Amino acid sequence: MNTDQIKLEPMTEDQLEFIKNEIKRTYLFLIGHTVHDPQVIEVMKLSALADVQRRYEAGEPW
Repeated sequence: MNTDQIKLEPMTEDQLEFIKNEIKRTYLFLIGHTVHDPQVIEVMKLSALADVQRRYEAGEPW
C-alpha cells in the first residue's frame, strides 16, 4: 500500500483553461436541461469562473 503523501501544487495555466472550459460546458448543459431561468445559471457560471480564476491567481494548491 502506498502511504506517501500527495504533494499538492498550484494549478498550471493549461489546467486553468481546461477547468474553465469544463465549467462552460457544464453550465451550457444545465441551461439546456432545466426549467430554471437561464440568467440565473449564467450568474452561477460567472461566479464559478471568477472563483477558479481567483484560486489560480492566489496560487492555491490544486
